Amino acid sequence: MARQESPLLIDLNTNYPDVVVDIGKICLGKNSRKKSSIIQKTERNVLSIAVYALLNSGGGIVRMESEDRNYCFQEHGIGEDIERSLRDCVSGNKTSEYFTWMQKGSNLLLFVKTWSCGGPEQGSAATKPRLCSLSTGLFYRSDTSVYPMTSTEAVAFLRKKSCAECHNENGLSTKRARVTFSGEAKETPLNIQEHDIQDAAARFMKRDKVLVGEVLGFTETMHIEFKEYSTKSILEYIRKCLPKYVSAFANTEGGYLFFGVDDDGKVTGTHSNVEKEALEQTVADAIGSTSVHHFCGSGAGVQFQTHILDVCDKAGCSQGCVCAVRIEPSCCPVFNGDPESWMVTGHKIERLSISEWMKLMTAADPDLSDLADNFRIQLSLANGPPLIKPVYCKADLQCAAELQECLYPVGSNEIIWKPESICTDLFSEHPGLEDLLKKQLHGITRGVLILSRSWAVDIGLQKKQDVVCDALLVADSEYPVLFTVVRDASCVTSGNWKETARALKQKLVNDGGYTSRVCVISQILQLNDTNDQMGIAENDVPWQEAQSDSTSLYPKNYILTARDIPAFLRALVIVVLSFKSYLSDSLGCEIFNLLTLKQYELISNNLHKVRKQFVLGLPGTGKTIVALKIIERIKNTFCCSSKEEILYICENQPLRDFVGNEICQAVTRVAFLKDNFPHVKHIVVDEAQNFRRDEGDWYKRAWSIVKERDGVFWVFLDFFQTTYPYNCGLDFSKLYPQEWMTKVVCNAKQIYDNMFYLMSKILQERNIALPYEVLVRLLKQAECAHSLSGDYIVKENMNAYEVAEYVSKHCKSYIEQGYRLKDIAILCSTWPAAQDFRLILQPQLERQISKSRVRKIVGLAEDVLKDVIVLDSIRRFSGLERRIVFVIHPYAQQEQIVPSLLLCAVSRANTKLHLLYQWKRY
Repeated sequence: MARQESPLLIDLNTNYPDVVVDIGKICLGKNSRKKSSIIQKTERNVLSIAVYALLNSGGGIVRMESEDRNYCFQEHGIGEDIERSLRDCVSGNKTSEYFTWMQKGSNLLLFVKTWSCGGPEQGSAATKPRLCSLSTGLFYRSDTSVYPMTSTEAVAFLRKKSCAECHNENGLSTKRARVTFSGEAKETPLNIQEHDIQDAAARFMKRDKVLVGEVLGFTETMHIEFKEYSTKSILEYIRKCLPKYVSAFANTEGGYLFFGVDDDGKVTGTHSNVEKEALEQTVADAIGSTSVHHFCGSGAGVQFQTHILDVCDKAGCSQGCVCAVRIEPSCCPVFNGDPESWMVTGHKIERLSISEWMKLMTAADPDLSDLADNFRIQLSLANGPPLIKPVYCKADLQCAAELQECLYPVGSNEIIWKPESICTDLFSEHPGLEDLLKKQLHGITRGVLILSRSWAVDIGLQKKQDVVCDALLVADSEYPVLFTVVRDASCVTSGNWKETARALKQKLVNDGGYTSRVCVISQILQLNDTNDQMGIAENDVPWQEAQSDSTSLYPKNYILTARDIPAFLRALVIVVLSFKSYLSDSLGCEIFNLLTLKQYELISNNLHKVRKQFVLGLPGTGKTIVALKIIERIKNTFCCSSKEEILYICENQPLRDFVGNEICQAVTRVAFLKDNFPHVKHIVVDEAQNFRRDEGDWYKRAWSIVKERDGVFWVFLDFFQTTYPYNCGLDFSKLYPQEWMTKVVCNAKQIYDNMFYLMSKILQERNIALPYEVLVRLLKQAECAHSLSGDYIVKENMNAYEVAEYVSKHCKSYIEQGYRLKDIAILCSTWPAAQDFRLILQPQLERQISKSRVRKIVGLAEDVLKDVIVLDSIRRFSGLERRIVFVIHPYAQQEQIVPSLLLCAVSRANTKLHLLYQWKRY
């Protein structure tokens, strides 16, 4: 964020589970604010900053206190200048769509709904900005005037600039793109008269001197501006005046600015002597103070030329000078200062820098045209709040609406309790809990009550240790309410109890894309484990308003209607089930996918109860995704204070590097056996089927660590992908408790069909020691969760050079189709085979696709997150994936594992697979 320019902070010590900005005392009332003053202007500016920040950050509340103790909102109003400011905040849209006023004693509260660039009630998403801004920092030229560019005008301007190539920087073009501010950009040739005027201006710049009073042979136009020196402080005047004109000319079509000439084109010179060098340096400094945000990557500043002409009278005496500045049109937007746009960051409000503002203003859904049949968009940047990320689901998998019907259905004339399994467990563990919750539902007839052991953990926060459970009520004609059940009300501290409700409300908007008015009321319930249950009385928590008054905290238009509930619950599904997609790295931007119901069911396990778990999964079922989600839930459920408390163990270094992050340690099995881990309490093991016991009993050591420290131990396995014919260190008869993952979601249908064939072959041949009885049952439940089409291509009888030629030509073709290097992996049977093939392939690849590239094209499995083609062994790429995979002559010295090795390679491809053999297949 740019440096803070406002002292505004978020007030956490309020009765509201929301983002509350307190701006202090302010003069309120139409009559009181009729006479404008500097103080009132300051008050208005502070209020505007708070409003802009909340609009851009998911909504919230601005609290202010009237200076008049007798102030009454209904009687006195707020003031016309404040009303105008609020209209400006939402670009002239109806303020009633975004703002609701409510008076609480001497405090006046302004409830601010999130801004959204789209939505059926807000018009076209194509012309609305993604951010609300007091000013953009951008200027443009129209006729003979300079205008600040509004946020709405900036939308079309930035869209055009982001797609345009750099103009010729050596001079003004005779044909250029004229940027209009009605949302269009078109190519227009300069008319003859305009061309002649610019020629005259260019000739004038070549002169050395000019007479005072001389009338120039050209006039002001869109490309020419005359400015008199209106003060004796000439350098200061230029320093303040010039940047705005530089931004305007550079953002339009370029032009000339002449200082020392009046509006009629008559030379006036200067009022004082100024050294030419100082004048030229001031011009350079002023232009240097502007900022160019480059889409083109050039990094160049504004291009300009300065020429100083001596001004003399008829007697030859000096009358100062004319300063002529020629400003070239810019390929990219030119700013005069940072935009005036704010966001809530942590517990304070900060002004956005140019780069931050540009990133949010120009954000757009990624181009998935080549994957249009494979993915359905669930949340689009074109019609959501400013901070959302695009969310997709794979075609034929359940979308957000379908998942919502499964997870959070709404009864027609009843309250549905969900999830049933959690309800059953909680009511069994806590007698009286069901009755306690039923008392809260008196008179409510339609909706859903969603129970969780911790809604904090469900949304990525750490669990409050005194909480028994949470229940989120989403009902017709009611405010959403988050009931938090505790055993001891005295343990509840101010602010702490509202954190989950506040975060959930913000996530519904900023992650889930909910655009209507929204709040989440937080209520504490005390559980006595008897039939005599109670809610917290007012005197139990002195800082809390009475529970009976909690539903009057928000205006009535924050109550959910039957129309609101499905959208609210779909947003909740996205909040709970979304995860960062593997396509994010391929597309160069963050996008998210949704978990399947089975994946969500797994991560929703009670970790206090299920401390030990074996997860047996088929290839492509998303085991590593679930492993990472489990690690996150372990951290939040057990309030881990550092990453040293959670250990992730896998077999290969590339997967270790891929997983390693700020919430856990990641090590290979070999490193685990060698090193000490005194702080580790919880262990998650991945790809355990390829571990080896002959180098040490990893299982015994891991289980003893976790058991001694009362931690969590989860082991993920896929026996079908066993690529070592050794004892993996597990007793197959003791893999309990056990969960299965059988729904393949990561591979195209054609690839899945071949995977199924290979798994059947493995079961038929039974070449190595595996728990075959379990695997037979596992395969019977196998299903492809979609019908996504892909490519499965097999080539045989190719020598190494033919294989290299085939791979390089197809890589070139994929790049030309719009794929990136990071979409492609080339896998060989062994590490030495990969090294040998690299020597043959790399020269051909460089000839085919390098051309303008100076960086490396081919990398190792460790480079899976980089924009390079991975060329490595099948084993080293285990657990990773890419959209396109070439498998080069898969074989193994131990013939019994060839089907498993081939399955491991095939399952690494998401959509396109090429199997290339140097002779006929077995």
